[in-house]
Amino acid sequence: MPDLPTSVRYVKNGAGGRWWPDAKSRSGLHAGWSRVPDEMLRATDLSAIAAILREQYGLKPGATQDLNALRSLLESPSRHLWVTFEDGFMWWSTVRDGITISPDNETVEHGHFWLDLDRPWSNRSLTGRYLAMSELPGVVTTTAGFQGTICEPKGWREILCLIRDEEDEEAAAAIAAQLAYQAAVGKLVARLRPKDFEVLVDLILSRSGWTRLAKLGGATEGIDVEVENPATDEIAFVQVKAAAGQKTLDDYVGRFRERRERYHRMIFAVHSPKGSLAAPPGEPVQVWDGPKVAKLVVRLGLGDWLVKRI
Repeated sequence: MPDLPTSVRYVKNGAGGRWWPDAKSRSGLHAGWSRVPDEMLRATDLSAIAAILREQYGLKPGATQDLNALRSLLESPSRHLWVTFEDGFMWWSTVRDGITISPDNETVEHGHFWLDLDRPWSNRSLTGRYLAMSELPGVVTTTAGFQGTICEPKGWREILCLIRDEEDEEAAAAIAAQLAYQAAVGKLVARLRPKDFEVLVDLILSRSGWTRLAKLGGATEGIDVEVENPATDEIAFVQVKAAAGQKTLDDYVGRFRERRERYHRMIFAVHSPKGSLAAPPGEPVQVWDGPKVAKLVVRLGLGDWLVKRI
């Protein structure tokens, strides 16, 4: 795994990210400060730049923040890992030291100056996982609301872990505990009496947005149920069995196929499957075996109900 800087900086690439298209396509990091003379930027004359900023801001706050931002850009910016948030993703890159000043100053398309990237902007971790904002922790995504140009994110440690695909120790412990709980729930599901298993499946369906339309009957060891999901406007055929093998599943798949004009999908919930069960590929048939039901019990908060039925 390649070495990356351990210092992180967030950059906006222009107000509202307006320079992002050019930054992404040309592998650059864009900045403004068009009132700062080019020679001061090239020379990294921070004392002179500070005087310009104090004159510009007067009594208003902001000069110190801008000076710190320019220091990050002008003084060995390669020591930082740079991130930005655009198009629903977190993007990251590394840069080379030294700036390029635009010959036509600042425009709508590009900044007053920019840094060339050492690693191009990427919205994936080092192992290829997409860094979608919807899947990132809040301590990371809150940085997207920063009103300035550049800052050190409060979640810089989490950002490095995400990019490197490193597990947070506490998160890993929580996941291990959840898997252990899920395994214990699976053992309890296997002990349910048939009628209690039917009720459990009914609860799972209702908490997943399905509403029972009718009980269609069936053999004494199982029930056929019609359920509807108003949000997706779908009707499903559900078979709940205490025990079943592949032959029984295939039989019900055949019945489902005969009723496809009514049913959008089929759910085959099995209390104690006889061997492994395989749904036909390419068809909307779901098999809920013990592990699947246990996972749904944990996800939907039905553990307390289950314990009381044993």
